[in-house]
Amino acid sequence: MTTPDQANELHALLRQHADGVEVSGDFAPGAIARRRRDQRTRAVLGAAAAVAVIAVAVPTVWSAGRGTAPVPALTTSTSSVPSPSSSVPTEGVPSTTTAPAPSATTAPPTAGTTTTPETVRATATRDTAYAVDDTIRFGDTVVQLEKGTVVESLAVLSNGGFVLQSHLSTGSSQSEMEILSPTGRTVRSLGASGMYVVSPDGSRVLAKGGSEDTVVVYTAAGGVVARLQDPVSDGTTPAVVRQVAAVVGDRAYLDAGATSGSVEWNVATGETRTLPAHVVAVSPDRTRAALQWFVATDAMDEACWAVVDLTKPSFPKTVERCGAGENPAMFMPTAFSSRGTYLVGSHYVDGGFWFSAGVVRVSDGTTVLGGTGDRVVSGWTWHLDDDESTFRISRNTSQPLSPATRNTLQQCSIALSCNDVGAELPTRDAGGSTDPRYTVPR
Repeated sequence: MTTPDQANELHALLRQHADGVEVSGDFAPGAIARRRRDQRTRAVLGAAAAVAVIAVAVPTVWSAGRGTAPVPALTTSTSSVPSPSSSVPTEGVPSTTTAPAPSATTAPPTAGTTTTPETVRATATRDTAYAVDDTIRFGDTVVQLEKGTVVESLAVLSNGGFVLQSHLSTGSSQSEMEILSPTGRTVRSLGASGMYVVSPDGSRVLAKGGSEDTVVVYTAAGGVVARLQDPVSDGTTPAVVRQVAAVVGDRAYLDAGATSGSVEWNVATGETRTLPAHVVAVSPDRTRAALQWFVATDAMDEACWAVVDLTKPSFPKTVERCGAGENPAMFMPTAFSSRGTYLVGSHYVDGGFWFSAGVVRVSDGTTVLGGTGDRVVSGWTWHLDDDESTFRISRNTSQPLSPATRNTLQQCSIALSCNDVGAELPTRDAGGSTDPRYTVPR
């Protein structure tokens, strides 16, 4: 059994791997599921599956191991998105005719023509963009990525560009992180098997590659704002390994677990401030932080979360909850809502292969969405909209829910009135498990 510190640090690493974007939503523990599947795959291939390998393996960067960079958006018209088993349009060659309406079983219903070169191109936003198979779509625009790309997580930046974490459906399942331009061109590689978060306004990206000891803050255009190196060992104590937690304005937040705690880093001045351990999210006004950690028990790990007041020197907890299994208290926060009213995250479901959207009230910890009963919406990535009353989700629409075989893009209200905005698709086979076809920006 892992120690509490080991469990905390492992969870921090895995939860940030693909789900660590500091904007509203997403199922943080989905990263754990992906890592479990990666471990099983590597075990079959004879590679080491130890946690240490996950943390320190030196991956191949995109330019060396992923082939060409993502293909820019097609600017005359689009092709329908094929199913994984069908052919894919030739990369970089735009079609000259409007794509036919795709089948609901193979592609989403929103394919259409993009803007022409003489027309002002649409700008992606978090509310309009989503990924399906190896494309990013918003409005009538389709950004064609490298053939076979599987999008694990996605964020939209203030300039209309993207942060993408992905792997290829063929060959290695090694994840890559990149900043893309609004047309899908790679402008900055952020490393492999690492973690990233994005500021609420989309102007900053905080990232750390899986094999690196330096945390970097980037602009939306890929420029470097600041760097901070992990403290090295003094020979008597272990080196400190920090995980990215949040970035808000000119402050970046990092966590090193129970032993070393969290830190607030002023990227403009270089000054740091020590915070309580296990920070996973910070409110848009920087007055509160969310903590999330695990407590090891004889039966299983128990998940805990809390809200702390960052304006007071003692950082008092204003809410604290703990729970195990499918208890409603087993909530895993990932971000604050746009106005700071709610914490958004997920509730653990079905062994880590899909989750239920979670929303709790910051003031008193009341569960607003998720947990048990009729307030459960299950799926994969999702985000709470800026109005704090509606959300978009890559939903599990299988009947029964497990095993997950169907995936639909839906827009829902907190009152759970939902409408399809993307056709129901079969899930993707992922070597003994299933992955969704849709990815929602978080």
